[in-house]
Amino acid sequence: MRLGASTSCFYPLETEKALKKVTEIGFEKAEVFMNSSCELEESFARELKNIADFSGTEIVSVHPFSSFLESSCIFGDYKRRYDDFINIYEKTCHAAAVTGAKFVVIHGAVAMPKIPIPDERYFERFANLIEIGKREGVTVCQENVNRFKSQSIEFCKRMRDALGSDFHMVFDVKQTVRAGINTFEFLNEFKNEIVHIHISDHGTLGDCLPPRLGDFDFKKMKKILDDVNYQGDAVIEIYSGNYNVEKELRESKVYLDNLWEV
Repeated sequence: MRLGASTSCFYPLETEKALKKVTEIGFEKAEVFMNSSCELEESFARELKNIADFSGTEIVSVHPFSSFLESSCIFGDYKRRYDDFINIYEKTCHAAAVTGAKFVVIHGAVAMPKIPIPDERYFERFANLIEIGKREGVTVCQENVNRFKSQSIEFCKRMRDALGSDFHMVFDVKQTVRAGINTFEFLNEFKNEIVHIHISDHGTLGDCLPPRLGDFDFKKMKKILDDVNYQGDAVIEIYSGNYNVEKELRESKVYLDNLWEV
């Protein structure tokens, strides 16, 4: 399991500058969080790939900026709105392919929308996103997200049943903490479907901490994944508001490399 970092760690720094910082720290892997529609253009995706290639970093995942729209514009009941907005995901999947990324990360619909979203529609629309990804050679994945439908183990199990072998998950440690769900219960349930991981620490100082500042058992997480021959990567996803994120990422990288004996 190789270690990376998300460009979202440096938000609101421009995406290309954030990626350059990730590469300069020496991470082998990176997630790119696109932050505007212009960043989905092919020319911008090629710029990101050039930045990564120059430093020998692999972009493994792309996160669309439009996650806040998904409840009403992708999974909502007004079909014409879906038809208008699906283009964002076609462009996102193409941009991901241009960068060389394997995965596109989807938040999905909020847990309690004003107008209920039937599971059947959600799974059908998500299957459409998966097919868009397949055309570009990328895998569209469901991330577990606090306050979203995917925070629920039971919902994700129903989604797995509906999508079968097309169900793939991005597992985010801090999202289980924020949702009040046992992280290892979630991990064990979906350990065979998890293809990508977002990591952070948590403890008495709060959640979404740089690894080493909390008490999360990273060794236990790695052992569970090693036991199922996990082939994916893990990217640190923390936020820049409360500390010197570049310094913390450097120190977290040393800590995890030593802990995992990479």
